Amino acid sequence: MIDTSKEYWTGDSADDIDEYLKEYSENSEIDVKPVICHKCGNDSFQLRVDQDEEAIQIKCVKCNTKKIILDCEEVWEDAQPRLRKCPICKTSKEFNLKVGFIRRENGNVKWVYIGNRCTNCGTLGSYLDWKINYEPTEEMENNI
Repeated sequence: MIDTSKEYWTGDSADDIDEYLKEYSENSEIDVKPVICHKCGNDSFQLRVDQDEEAIQIKCVKCNTKKIILDCEEVWEDAQPRLRKCPICKTSKEFNLKVGFIRRENGNVKWVYIGNRCTNCGTLGSYLDWKINYEPTEEMENNI
């Protein structure tokens, strides 16, 4: 359940990211997908993000598998990513993660939102969102 009584919303579980992304994107039709480690099934990650290049790499906190998700591989070489820590508790570097897709009428993705939840204090946020200017988007969508 989301607590909206503070400046930053907090959630009890990764499922609260869905509701957060609906509010953040101002689109109740956002298609939200979980990010799960393909190697071990874990749902907690460290995030390396470059907001200028709109690039993200995740690292599973259980098995240390790293993955550049979505279409970020295309810009990763030019990126200068930084390891993120929670801006509220200031100590945690572990997040649950979900990806939200806003779709065009033909079903392809128009906009991507990265939603995160600190596993320590529950703070909800979004380090990245960007517009998709190409089609088809299926390959990008499947790379989470």
